[in-house]
Amino acid sequence: MLWAQWYTRIVGIFFVLVAITLIADYATHGFRPETMHKIFHVALGIAVIGYGWKNPAWWRLFPLISGAFFLFVACFGVLFPDFGALDAFNRIDTILHALVGISGTLIGAYAAHASHRHA
Repeated sequence: MLWAQWYTRIVGIFFVLVAITLIADYATHGFRPETMHKIFHVALGIAVIGYGWKNPAWWRLFPLISGAFFLFVACFGVLFPDFGALDAFNRIDTILHALVGISGTLIGAYAAHASHRHA
């Protein structure tokens, strides 16, 4: 469960830190579709830190669910690079989504397997 706990916390922190790029992007370009992408990450990060920091139920579910979601987003980014001119689907973001997705899916699957062994 330790890996799932740290995955949840680290992803939450990094997603909140997206607020820095959100502010800079908004100051430079104003509101645009990319703004919603960044708001999504910040809102998810706040939720994860608020509800998942000390919550073992989140540690079991968040890595697996977010991992599967971000793995899907990464695959979409590979199939449709620069979709809608969104940064979410550029090469760097696709690689980041893949890293979060693969690690979350593996850690979530391991946590689920470990919790069934100890039940």
